[in-house]
Amino acid sequence: MTSMKASEAMVADPHVAVAGAMASEVAIMLKTRNISVVPVVDDHRTRRFLGTLSDRDLVTRCLAEGKHPWHTRADSLMRTNSPVVRPDQDLEGFTIRMDLDPNESHLRPTITVVDEDRRVVGFISHPEQVAGIEIVWG
Repeated sequence: MTSMKASEAMVADPHVAVAGAMASEVAIMLKTRNISVVPVVDDHRTRRFLGTLSDRDLVTRCLAEGKHPWHTRADSLMRTNSPVVRPDQDLEGFTIRMDLDPNESHLRPTITVVDEDRRVVGFISHPEQVAGIEIVWG
């Protein structure tokens, strides 16, 4: 059985949010693109990976904390501990550790695929559906 590389499992050139985008802009993008998690990058030109931001993060880290979505930057809400791989990474036996505190049970794993300069080249939004990947909770 041949194992799958990240480049075969990923969506190439995924939608990204820039660090300085406001939470409201990211929310609109998630809604219009019908996606729930997006990589956050330094800017649209270089696309260097900084973290990920989900629709749930917008609720729990912005709205529920009383921050204003028009005045809160994506990079102040994003998660910086999301798994990152290179396109040639073999996914057989790849483990994602979801180290959660009890308040974060809503998290779902994603994998951002970056090149040698940490530019976002792909995104695996449902790694639990990829054969060979193990997700470890807690």
